Amino acid sequence: MMGIRSEAVGKQSLNVILMAEHAENFRRIDEGRKIAKRTNQKEYEIYANPGGLRDIIPAAERTNQDNQEVSDMGENVIIMQEMFYGIQEQSRVALDIKIGKSTASRSQLLESMEKSRLGAFFKKVKMKLYDRYTKSSTRGWRAIPIDDGNRAKTGRNSETFLREQLDRINVSKSAALRSIITQLNMIKDRLEQNQKTFIASSVLIVIDLQHPENARAKLIDLAHPVDANNRSFQKYKENFDEGITALITFFGACVAEQEQEV
Repeated sequence: MMGIRSEAVGKQSLNVILMAEHAENFRRIDEGRKIAKRTNQKEYEIYANPGGLRDIIPAAERTNQDNQEVSDMGENVIIMQEMFYGIQEQSRVALDIKIGKSTASRSQLLESMEKSRLGAFFKKVKMKLYDRYTKSSTRGWRAIPIDDGNRAKTGRNSETFLREQLDRINVSKSAALRSIITQLNMIKDRLEQNQKTFIASSVLIVIDLQHPENARAKLIDLAHPVDANNRSFQKYKENFDEGITALITFFGACVAEQEQEV
């Protein structure tokens, strides 16, 4: 990819879902076909060696330091598939859904060296209040808007937001919803098989309204993994499992409603 034009990501770029909080950590490259992301060591290692998670996360390739497009981004840079590429904006439904009743862990923030001890504590308190306000703490998941909309309001009204987006599908809606459910179940099963879970990860669902039956769902935001040898593994596994199971149930209800209307 040497010499190929690259550009910093703006607010209205195709990747606004991924960059709502840390836009400076992302860059579109290869004429928009790929995304360069600066992350922490743990997420970098997962993308570099995905193993059994390969089919449930965006396709990625390991970067090297002499790549001129990303050399100024520092260490732990991954280059991943742009899931929106080739889909016209007016034909695109993109859903970023944060998984879990709790979406922050003080210990994980400290381990990833993103926060000081005091900073990690206040981030944990802030996110606990946010989880309550957006109803993540009871629902098990929340939607995040892809534009500059009110994230808290969207999160609090996640079911309504998702239904409004899914109502844009005019053909093959049941097929699209069933495909999403199958992929969500695969995400859950693969994590079970690999004895791994995540804190504050999201599911990114991309639907092309011209071909909704080809909807794709991938697990993203993998900076806070928890392995089976972690003493808190079961706690966070239940947090993730309950969240994604609730999301699967929601999509199942959408299928039932759709088939009643037909």
